[in-house]
Amino acid sequence: MISVEVSTHGLEFDEVVQHLSGPLRQKLVEKLADIAYASAFYGVPWLTGRLAQSIVKEIGDGEVRIAALAPYAMYVVNGTSPHEIRPVNTRVLAFSVKGKMVFASLVHHPGTKPNPFMQEAAENARNQADIENHQLIVLSNQLKELIRNEKTG
Repeated sequence: MISVEVSTHGLEFDEVVQHLSGPLRQKLVEKLADIAYASAFYGVPWLTGRLAQSIVKEIGDGEVRIAALAPYAMYVVNGTSPHEIRPVNTRVLAFSVKGKMVFASLVHHPGTKPNPFMQEAAENARNQADIENHQLIVLSNQLKELIRNEKTG
């Protein structure tokens, strides 16, 4: 399993977010989590769809965890070095290549390149957080200006 955490902690606008009520803060965290979840789901390599279907979102108070539960998720994210594959409970391996069945007692796998789809999902959420931060600051400044005008007007 491999996972990423989504929360407002450590973000540039954490100070702004602290002024939001609990439900509003939670809504913001969940919105960012939805972005991270969608990014992970659609950023994952699709062969069988099993890895994408293993992605879950666990919601807590002020934070959300996005995880890929497929047992091979870390190999997709980190990649693998060249390695041998041998049969375990049988005498030969059987697999399909370009629609033809192949049988072998040993396979020299070339390894795979890393696909950091979970990290990219977290980065997408962080980028969206930056946009939300800007929007919150603009809104906050507009509200301050309205309050100032009400007091002086």
